[in-house]
Amino acid sequence: MRSTDIDLSQYTESIFIPFIHKLSTEEAPRVMCRIEGVDIRMPVDTGSTCLLIGAPILPNISATVGTPAHHYFTSSLILYVGRLVELPIGFHGEAGSYATTIVPVLIVDKSWRCPWYNPSKDGFTCPLGPEGEKAVERDTSSITYMGVGFGRNQPRDGMPNGTPKVNPFLNVIAINGQPISTVSMRAGYVVSADGVHLGLTKENTRGFAFDGLEPGLAHAEDPRDWAMAKMCFSIDGEGANCGPILIDTGIPQMYIRAEAGVSIPTVLIRNPNKRGHAKLVKRVKPGTCIAVNFPSLGAPVVSYSFVLGEGSCIEPSYVVPAKHASPPYINTGRNFILGYSTAFDAIGGRFGLRSVSNPSSSSLL
Repeated sequence: MRSTDIDLSQYTESIFIPFIHKLSTEEAPRVMCRIEGVDIRMPVDTGSTCLLIGAPILPNISATVGTPAHHYFTSSLILYVGRLVELPIGFHGEAGSYATTIVPVLIVDKSWRCPWYNPSKDGFTCPLGPEGEKAVERDTSSITYMGVGFGRNQPRDGMPNGTPKVNPFLNVIAINGQPISTVSMRAGYVVSADGVHLGLTKENTRGFAFDGLEPGLAHAEDPRDWAMAKMCFSIDGEGANCGPILIDTGIPQMYIRAEAGVSIPTVLIRNPNKRGHAKLVKRVKPGTCIAVNFPSLGAPVVSYSFVLGEGSCIEPSYVVPAKHASPPYINTGRNFILGYSTAFDAIGGRFGLRSVSNPSSSSLL
């Protein structure tokens, strides 16, 4: 493992982009940005890597420009098809400050909710369902979404273009109209319940416990590409399930996947999603204790736990048990950042956590 003790004193450029509203279970946090003269209240999703905008929102972008591309969300089961067009984006900071970034934006021409889509073999269209169902095309006139996560370009994730070059938070070119350089601004960000710091500094990373990340699939082409962070979890004090963890501000629920043979208490409930095909769905049983150590059980730098149904601030709205498979996996859902701020160092390949209740402490156990 690489050393996670890095001196950031030479990096002085950073800007804070506040969320428009307080963090809510109901929707992803949003920041204000401007693209092609259009002001957009842009959702911030740390569980994907992309920037999606429905074609009708940017009418000045010709329908003939761009590179064909598609993007699929495995949580919402929605497929987006369109064109990647490189555009400047302006993020509104505090007290009139602003940051400018340039990335390829997916201009969405068509979209479907496609539960049966297979990212490993399906491409630019939603195929017929298992019983011949035809997906209904969605309205693209209100589609706005921004994914700023890392390690999301695995083939099974449905994000073939999800590399650092499309991440708006990693491609800042100017702050307040003044060009910045890699000498003064360290590519990375800090996400808290209040907003996002673009550019890592010694000050805004104070108190974080960091762990090194493994190189991502595109690391050879872009050294800012890193795999997801690691963790281990137990269920009601039993088991040692170790694998990737995703801090996902895009959804209110948690997904959890254990090793084969590890029991997760579940209940069947009526499907609250009226668009869903199943009448009953599985949920992790209230009263279940989920404990997570980051990055491992033997040498944790951060530990947290909650009992489902007790109302902890970091408790997700509900927990979905996934089929047993290797490796184990957790998607925390967005409530996690009510208890912990997160930091991603795209240059040093590090992921960090800092307790909200003790922001100046480096000891989080």
